[in-house]
Amino acid sequence: MSDIWTEAVEEAYASSPAGVAAWDTLELRHPMLDAPQRFVLDHGEKIGETEPDSYGNTQDIYGRLLRLEEDAAENAGEIVAFLATAFEVRRPRSEAGKPPEMAIVLDNVPATLMAALGPAAASGAAVSLTYREYLSDDPDTVHFTLRDLELRRVGVTALRIEGKIGFMGLFSKVFPGAFYNAKDNKTLARA
Repeated sequence: MSDIWTEAVEEAYASSPAGVAAWDTLELRHPMLDAPQRFVLDHGEKIGETEPDSYGNTQDIYGRLLRLEEDAAENAGEIVAFLATAFEVRRPRSEAGKPPEMAIVLDNVPATLMAALGPAAASGAAVSLTYREYLSDDPDTVHFTLRDLELRRVGVTALRIEGKIGFMGLFSKVFPGAFYNAKDNKTLARA
């Protein structure tokens, strides 16, 4: 049985131009972090090097340099680094009587991500999360955004992190963000 998300994704993949890849990204924000932690689901390209260790060795850092939207929570409109990381985003299902909930699964977790989630899990404070999609032919434009997400119920093992993502205040928001009145919407007026 198909759901609305699956059908929409299948249609988007079928209609996208050949040779254009979609890059899924995650941005994690928490009061205990010095800066947002950003990750892209892609092999990436070399965007930097680590500081030399005691032997003078460095490691290449792979990811993508992508521009954030003008109303981003931090670094609005700036080009920022997203580290290449393998993760899976399970989009919300459409079920009656249940609030939508996404899930993220990260296998072979890099140390940078463990460092990002460790303090957050210990503090008990919520981790704010933004999910963005970019297209490889237009890295300066965010093509899809889910913001105001909250990472909760995080499970951590040696090589895997799995968490549920809820939509903060979803049921208290006006849909579709407009106010309807009889003056602006003539069909609402009584005869």
